Amino acid sequence: MQSQSLINWYPDLLEILAVDLVLAIILIAAYRKIFGLISNVSSTEELSERDNVAYGLVFAGGVLALAIVMTGAVSGEAGKSLFREIILVLSYGLVGIVMMILSRKVFDIVTLPEIRVQDLILKGNMAVAIADVGNLLATAIIIRAVMVWVQGTAFTGLIAVITGFIVSQAVIVLVTKYRSKVYAHRHQGLRLQAALEGGNKALAMRYAGHKVGVALAVTAASGFIPYNSEKLLLACLLWGVASIILSIVLSLLAIFARQIILAKINVVEEVDEQQNLGIGFVEAMIYVSVGLILSSLIA
Repeated sequence: MQSQSLINWYPDLLEILAVDLVLAIILIAAYRKIFGLISNVSSTEELSERDNVAYGLVFAGGVLALAIVMTGAVSGEAGKSLFREIILVLSYGLVGIVMMILSRKVFDIVTLPEIRVQDLILKGNMAVAIADVGNLLATAIIIRAVMVWVQGTAFTGLIAVITGFIVSQAVIVLVTKYRSKVYAHRHQGLRLQAALEGGNKALAMRYAGHKVGVALAVTAASGFIPYNSEKLLLACLLWGVASIILSIVLSLLAIFARQIILAKINVVEEVDEQQNLGIGFVEAMIYVSVGLILSSLIA
C-alpha cells in the first residue's frame, strides 16, 4: 500500500509561493497611486495634510478589498510553469483592481445616484465613506469567491470572474433598493441617500454590514453550483441565480436574528433617528455573522 505524504510539497513550490507573495504586495502597494488617480486628488495631501478621515477610511477599505481579491488570485493550483503563474496572478490581480475602480464608479453613479459619493468623501462625510467601504468589501468578497470557484488556473476563468463582478454589483444595487424602500416606508417617504448625505453613520454602518453579509452568503453559491468550463455560461447563470436566492435568505435570517438579539430595543428609533452607532454596528454584525454561517455551512 502506497503511503500518503504528510506534507504537501514539491520542488518548485517555494519559488512559486515567493513570486505570488511579491506580486500580491506589488499590486497592493500600487493601489495608493491608482486610488489617488481615480479620485483625482493627491492621496498624500488628503491623508497627511488635510487629515481627511473619511478619505483614509475608504483608502484603507480599498487596500483590504484588494488584498481579499488577491487571496483569490493566488489561490488554487499553481501554474504549469513559473512564467505562466506570473501571468495568471498578474492577470487576475489587474482585473481585480479594474473591478475595484469600476465598483466605485457604479456605486457613485448607479447605486446612489442622488448624491455625489466621491465629492462627499472628499468633504469628510464619514457616513458615505462607511457605505463606500461596505461596497468595496462586498465586491471584493464576491470576486474572490468566483476566483476560488474557478480555481484560478485558466484564462477562461476570467469570464466567470467578470460575471461574478456583474453579479456583485447587481446584488449591491438590490440591497440598496431594499434598504431604501424600508427606510422610506419607516419614515413616510424620506430618502436613504439623503440620510447618508446628512451624516447618519449608524445607518451607514447597518447598510454596509448588510452588503458584506450578503456578499458572504453569495460565496455559498459555489457549494450549490460546481464550476464547469465546458458549460461556462450555464454555470455562471446558475451561480448568479443561486446568489440572489441566498441574498434573500440572508436578509430573512438576519431579520429573525435581530428580533432575538435586539429584543425590546426600537432599532428604528435608535439607528434612524438617534443615530446610535452602537446599535447600528450590532445590526451590521448580525448580517455579517449570518453571512459567515451560511457560507460555512454551504460552501
